[in-house]
Amino acid sequence: MSIPRIRSDLQGHVGELFSADLLQSSDAENQAALKTFLASTYSSLASLAWHLGGNGDVFQREARPAAELVGDVFFALNREREFSGGANGDQLRRLFGTHNARQQFGGAL
Repeated sequence: MSIPRIRSDLQGHVGELFSADLLQSSDAENQAALKTFLASTYSSLASLAWHLGGNGDVFQREARPAAELVGDVFFALNREREFSGGANGDQLRRLFGTHNARQQFGGAL
């Protein structure tokens, strides 16, 4: 891969990320787009480092942990979605909810 191709790829990664209307997309779609962007960008940076005489393996090694950061970025939103309304939310509330608060926390005698 040549340096002009790497430059084109990097610009393409940014273009792909912003081609969709991120404000109108769901959180899950935004999370997937950001994860793909990071993984693709790190791959292109590894190629660029190799062309510049550096060790591209460093970028390749860090690409996965960087992409996994996206899960941390969206952690609060994902947790909120798990416990919010809807069929799945109702099911989780039954599993983790306080069904019998008196039994769990004691009652007045």
